[in-house]
This record gives sequence, structure tokens and C-alpha cells, in this order.
Amino acid sequence: MKRTKQDRKYLNIILAILLAMALWFYVINVENPTGTATLRDVTVQLQGMDALTEQGFMVTEMKDETMDLKLNGRKKTLMKLDKDNVYLAADVSSITAEGEYTLNCRTVYPTYVNTDNVTSSSWNKMQVTVTVRERGTKEIAVRGEFIGTEAEGCLAGRVITDPAALELTGPREVLDTISYALVQVTGAEVSDTIVQQTEVVLIGVDGQPVQDLENIASSATSVQVTVPVKKYMELPLVVTFRDGGGATAEDVSYKIRPDTITVAEPRNEDGVPVSVSLGEIDLSQVYGDTTYALPIRLPHGLSAWRTPSYATVTVSLDSLDSRQLAVKDIQLLNIPEGCTAERISPKLYVWVRGEPDLVKEITREDVRVEVDLSQAVPSDTIQRFPAKVTLVGEEFEKAGVIGTNYSVALRVTR
Repeated sequence: MKRTKQDRKYLNIILAILLAMALWFYVINVENPTGTATLRDVTVQLQGMDALTEQGFMVTEMKDETMDLKLNGRKKTLMKLDKDNVYLAADVSSITAEGEYTLNCRTVYPTYVNTDNVTSSSWNKMQVTVTVRERGTKEIAVRGEFIGTEAEGCLAGRVITDPAALELTGPREVLDTISYALVQVTGAEVSDTIVQQTEVVLIGVDGQPVQDLENIASSATSVQVTVPVKKYMELPLVVTFRDGGGATAEDVSYKIRPDTITVAEPRNEDGVPVSVSLGEIDLSQVYGDTTYALPIRLPHGLSAWRTPSYATVTVSLDSLDSRQLAVKDIQLLNIPEGCTAERISPKLYVWVRGEPDLVKEITREDVRVEVDLSQAVPSDTIQRFPAKVTLVGEEFEKAGVIGTNYSVALRVTR
């Protein structure tokens, strides 16, 4: 008996629930009364951004990115709405200058909702404030830095980035503060080339990382970085001297900067040179303390490693003296038949050099100047002909004439 009463109780409860549901279904679908609903955190979307961009501006800040929306309408319609299918739209296409603007928002419903059955009761509060700034673009270089340590006998070369530059877009006033993009690669006791993807850090004109990047867009946020790491060796730079002008290699003091270069160690060590030659300097062309910039040319199979293109060689001949003589005795040889040669310059100034005591004894009579006119072409104009200049006498064997480009002005006529 007790069990039968309990079963009836459960049956009555079920019937009551079904009756309530049927009544609710009838009210909603047949009567469809009006009501209210509040949608919280409805998203505000900006429209007309393309038009704003075409005018050279952009939105850098928007207050109240979401709003609470109170709606009035038929219950059946309100039940279909939530914050995921309803949003507020604000149009920025009409803005033509920098500044802060308060814009009215309109409610956008799903396409399947009859908007005649719903209205917003908070329309007078549906406003959003935006900040608009001038939009610009800027290309900046990407700089790579290796801040690790190399293994003994190894050296890291110049960091290579791909891409080598980035394009930034954003507020022009912020872009003007950005100087370059920095990527740093670290490692301890590295002995092999490093290749990795690394994030970039934008560096300002003050040399510090830029903090205000909220509205900055970059063509890439990371780049591929290559740090070549090779074994290296030091090779000395050398120069040779050709005797001349009363000077020999023993008379020369010189300095080479840099005096050594770093080269990548070749895979095949056979025939690796012990030095790198800068070439030969002709001492007959050195008049005094002289500095030469000589190209560094590496032997085949070697590659430079942090090496300049040129080395400077400073040459001094402090142990020798030089002297200039005005020579009058100029011998004109092989004058063409039927021609006469007229000297325009009565003297030729010649530099001689040697040990101080020896140079003092040299006079202009000890200097021979010869001009070969066998190839001369008669002309009324003045011509210059090369002159051969030598010292006469065995006692001046250790002295010499400085320079080889001597010439004499003549008029050769028929």
C-alpha cells in the first residue's frame, strides 16, 4: 500500500512538470509576450578602417571595447540573442584628422533575427571614444650581435640576418623614435656555425628598447640568424724592398698596421703560407718618410676573417741624407739628322741620397743627365723628353739618384 502511494506521488510530479513546460511553450510560441534582456560584455567593432587608412590615419586607442546592452522585445526573439551573435558597430570612415572622437554605436543583430521584434533601451548610452593618430611606414635595418663565447681557436664572424630589414607601420610619432631592430645570439664555447630563428627587439634613437609598441606592426617579429664560426689562424703581413736611390733594405725602418691578419683555417693544411705579402716597395721612389696603403691580397685557398682591405706601411730612411742639385750639363744624344734641339729649361733639379758624409761630397758635376732624341719628331711646340740620370764615379757607388721620372723640356725643329 505504501509503495502505491509513493508511485502516485512521483507520477503527479512528472505530470506537473510536463504541464508547466506545455504552458511555457504555449506562452512563448503562441502568445509570445514582450520582455527585457541584458547582454553583458557585448563587443564594440570599428567599421570604416580601410577608409581611415587610405587617409593616412589609424586608431591607436579605444575606450570601452565592450558594453552592456539592454534589449526590449518579444521573448522568443530575445532568447535567440547573446553576446556572441550581437555586436556594436562604430564608423570611423568620416574622420579626417588626428584627435579624440566620441562615436555613436549601432546594434548589429544576426541576419535571422527580425529586428522589428527587438529594440535597445540603452541607445543613448551607446557611445565609444577613440583616439586617432597619423599612420606611417618605416623601413629599419636588422642588426645582429653575437654575445656568447667562442671555443679556443675559433672565431665568430659577422652576424647575417634574413631578412636584413623590416617594414614597420604604426603611429608616425612612435615610428620616429625607432632606430633599428636588434637580434642577439648567445652561446658558450661555440665551435660550429649557428643558425636559428630569433625574435627581434626594436631599439630607439636613444639606444634603449622601445616600450610603446602596442600599435606598431612589423613585417616580421623574428628573423633567421646565421653566426659563422670557424677555426682561425694569425698570419703576419710582410713587405719587401727593392734597392735604389742610394738606399737598401738594410737602411729602411718601417711599420705595418695591422701587422697580422686573421684568416679562416683552410680545410686542407698542405701548403698553408707562413705570411701574407703586401708586395714590393721600390726605394728609388721613396723621397722621405712615406706611408703607403697596400691592398691585402690573400693567397688562394684562404679567406679573410675580420680583416681590412688595406694595410698601411710607413717607411723611414733616417740613417741616410738626401740633397737636391741643379744640374746644368745635360747631354742631348741621337739628335735626328737635319734637326736642332733647343733647351727650354737651363737646369734639371735632381735628388741624390746616401750616407751623410758621402752626400756632402756630391756636386752637380758628378751627376750625368742624358736625353735620347732618336725618337723625336720635329715640331715648333715645346716637348718633354725623358732623361736618364746617374751618378758618375766609383766613390759614389753607395749613393744614388732618387726618382726615375725626370724629363727635360726641348724644342726640336728642322
